[in-house]
Amino acid sequence: MAPGTAFQETVWRALRTIPTGETRSYEWLAREIGRPGAQRAGGHVNGENRIAILIRCHRVVRRDGSLCGYGGGLWRKQFLLDLERGRRGRLSAVSRSRGGHVFLPRADSR
Repeated sequence: MAPGTAFQETVWRALRTIPTGETRSYEWLAREIGRPGAQRAGGHVNGENRIAILIRCHRVVRRDGSLCGYGGGLWRKQFLLDLERGRRGRLSAVSRSRGGHVFLPRADSR
């Protein structure tokens, strides 16, 4: 795991316990780390995650299940959740700038 403060590492460890295809709320995250009421602080640390391939920050949602707070865009968060749940979307090349090829899901795919 990437080095961070003790609080960051606690949050990131908790994020790693969320099973593939499932979500948890920011409220759950705060309780899980033993800091009830620290939803915003936990959410901030979630957003600081720089190794999303290992620490799946897209699995954290609002208490009512709605999506919020994803640096890659909410459409990408939804795509990742759908992909984990076995609902695949179509991929399209959307950027060829700067000599690279970036493949991202189309916003209208489900």
